[in-house]
Amino acid sequence: MNLAEIEKNVTELDLDKGFDLIYDLLLAYDLPKSGVTLLQKGSRDLSDNANEHLWKDRVFYRFVKDDEADLHSLIDAARNDGKVKRAHPRFLIVQDGKRLLALDARTETTLDILLTDLPAHSAFFMPWAGVEKTQLESLNYADVKAAEKMARLYDEIAGHNAIHDEQDVRNLNVFFSRLLFCFFAEDTRVFDEGSFTDAIASLTQPDGTDTSPFLDQLFEVLDTDPADRAGVPSHFRAFGYVNGRLFAQRSSAPRFSAKARRILLECGTLDWSVINPDIFGSMIQAVVRPSQREGLGMHYTSVENIMKVIRPLFLDDLLAQFDRADTVAKLQRLLDHICDIKVFDPACGSGNFLIIAFKELRKLEHRILQQMGDLDPNAVGMFKLSGIKLDHFYGIEIDDFAHEIAILSLWLTKHQMNVEFLELFGVEIALIPLRDTGNITCGNAARLDWELVCPPNGRVYILGNPPYRGGKLQIPEQKQDFVDFFGTEKYSRNMDYISIWFILGARYVSRNNAELGFVSTNSITQGDHVGLLWPELLDQGVSISFAHKSFLWDNQARNRAGVMCIVVGLSMRPPTLRALYDGARERLVSNISPYLRPVNTNTIVHSENQSRNGLPTIQQGSRSSDEGFLTLTPLEREAILSESPEAVELIKRYLGSREFLHNIDRYCLWIEDDKVALARSIPMIERRLDALEARRRLGGHSAQQVSHTPHRFGHRSHQNKPSIIVPRTSSERRQYIPMGFLGADTVISDAAFVIYGAETWVFGLLHSKMHMAWVDTVAGRMKSDYRYSGKLVYNSFPVPATTKQTRDSVASAALDVLTTRERFSAQTYEELYDPDKMPIALLEAHRCLDETVDRLYRKRAFSSDDERAAMLFSMYDDRVAKQKEAN
Repeated sequence: MNLAEIEKNVTELDLDKGFDLIYDLLLAYDLPKSGVTLLQKGSRDLSDNANEHLWKDRVFYRFVKDDEADLHSLIDAARNDGKVKRAHPRFLIVQDGKRLLALDARTETTLDILLTDLPAHSAFFMPWAGVEKTQLESLNYADVKAAEKMARLYDEIAGHNAIHDEQDVRNLNVFFSRLLFCFFAEDTRVFDEGSFTDAIASLTQPDGTDTSPFLDQLFEVLDTDPADRAGVPSHFRAFGYVNGRLFAQRSSAPRFSAKARRILLECGTLDWSVINPDIFGSMIQAVVRPSQREGLGMHYTSVENIMKVIRPLFLDDLLAQFDRADTVAKLQRLLDHICDIKVFDPACGSGNFLIIAFKELRKLEHRILQQMGDLDPNAVGMFKLSGIKLDHFYGIEIDDFAHEIAILSLWLTKHQMNVEFLELFGVEIALIPLRDTGNITCGNAARLDWELVCPPNGRVYILGNPPYRGGKLQIPEQKQDFVDFFGTEKYSRNMDYISIWFILGARYVSRNNAELGFVSTNSITQGDHVGLLWPELLDQGVSISFAHKSFLWDNQARNRAGVMCIVVGLSMRPPTLRALYDGARERLVSNISPYLRPVNTNTIVHSENQSRNGLPTIQQGSRSSDEGFLTLTPLEREAILSESPEAVELIKRYLGSREFLHNIDRYCLWIEDDKVALARSIPMIERRLDALEARRRLGGHSAQQVSHTPHRFGHRSHQNKPSIIVPRTSSERRQYIPMGFLGADTVISDAAFVIYGAETWVFGLLHSKMHMAWVDTVAGRMKSDYRYSGKLVYNSFPVPATTKQTRDSVASAALDVLTTRERFSAQTYEELYDPDKMPIALLEAHRCLDETVDRLYRKRAFSSDDERAAMLFSMYDDRVAKQKEAN
């Protein structure tokens, strides 16, 4: 149950119910009706006193009829009562029909209100609904409440107005952005306090019939210069001239019902001055797009995540300069510098990144002025206006409504900072009429010339969170963007959509005095995608100036779905030491590779069809393409063998990654060509083959090609010899990807890789930290889990020259690992290699194996996986160089 529903429930409570009010209050928060009923009947009530309830873990409640009763004394007595303490009620509540006093026993916060004010304080009891106050604080309760109210208004208006086409939708969206401005304006002294809401309340009818024409007239006045307001009714003259095109479009406000008007007035009673302009855009988009509403929150990017881009891109350096500036002259130079900065978001959405960047620069400006005033009291008097202009903030947004909202949000943010300027320096900077509006362009950034949108004079910082969508998920319009962007140049159709932004950004940076910081999915620094994108970037001469390794990029929605992301900075002049962030840890390193590794090379590893390291061939397992007719559960296997024991030579174990890791039994029919007659002599198998043949004939071209051999897997790689199974996917939490030796009677599915005829030392090599350092660097990911690749990871893995003696030493250490694993045979590999459950004996066996493998590469011990990766890249570079010489 979300906040709006709970507020509605509490608002509708009959507050005159006396003692019985508690039952309705509990139900308003969606507590189990059966539990409330049992409380009412006494089964859940631990109290023996009249007019009192005690529900374990939930509530202590006391109702008194005497108006003179001291509610504070009653609640103090309750909290010190032994029986109440043992019941651990979350809330203690006493009320007398006029006042209500409550205590949250966990947070020690209290509520002391008139009973009639209970709906306004419904958030106090949100823990009953499973939402703690810390969650409400992280969501910003005022933001959420405003969004919920606006959403209710939108739903009511949409239900009473015909919305036929995109223009109707746009008109409604513009209308709501105007309402947002007016609510904010009347609570932040842009308009007279409360003037907008008071005008609607006093000058329109309760049934809502004249609300729309009233707003139309008001909005027209807001776009009219005072010199041209002859004949305007006197009640409109107090409203200032807004300008700035927000009210320029002449479109009628939607029709209002009585309920819509009432909700409009409720919105006006909120304190919009405490609502964050940072999230206005996302809030309004969530309001007008109900599919984007989620629980108690809206889809907006947290300030914390935006700062992961802004701080290392420019803010940390500016703050360091501020700390070093110890004279008015130095402060003045810094002030001139920040006033010259341009900030450009080529996928700005509703403006979140630009808003936070503007606020941070204004805050720094205020600190500079304060410091100048401390050093020279006469200095600040020179500054009557802020030197940081919205005209220095540029954006591109393809969605017309989001583009308009970005402009609006920047205006409101500017006013918020102007209020701070007034409080600090006593100088008022009027918001209206709106003059500088920011340079937000509505268009497709993939097809626009960025240097025309944001002229590259001055210092330009490009930042943002461009759209990312994998090659197979792109819509036709996005595919066409690639065609138009590359023209006749060759490019991979597997490139992520965000690649266009990175390439355009790298070109802008390479030609101008600019730096870039983008958020991206971590896929562009993993697997094959590194080879698709990064040569394009490095060819521009840019390099990585800072980076955040993979982290969960989420929003403030209650049911949020996070994405594993990175932050990458690009520069032509990166610092000598570059910041590489891994969670809260910051490292200063000399170079950051496209894999976000601190190695001194930007080498890119490419897929290779054959092993270049002397290791045996790896291949993908066998793919059944069987519609389930060639694969068997243990019960199906037993049924066939009980009827036809001779089928035993046609059935093999069938394992993929999941079955291997979780010790799941699975089987398959493995029928060689010379065993087809035997197979068809067994009725249960023949029925399966006939059904599969019919299915394949009805399938696509590839299925039809193998329809005449229904006894065969679609792809057969199985060999009748022992093998090593390498899971295709494995949790990144594991120190090692669990692998195993399997017998010739096991068919490995295409959900894993297989190495036939491999010696034990190869198993040891692949099960080492050295190999895992390579996997962690170059492998792709499925979400955050490793996605192993034979061509990219295994075939490219650098292996030093070995002797029989060194191979035997690795094999011996590998056998110790295998022997130790057998001691824990009751556990699955999933459990054995869980880092929280891994047996100490197995950890020790792996440590010995790691040391043995490390000595193949060098005598001196490695201190970290980064050192291992550096060694491997050096070896890879040498091998590639020798191959080029040979060719």
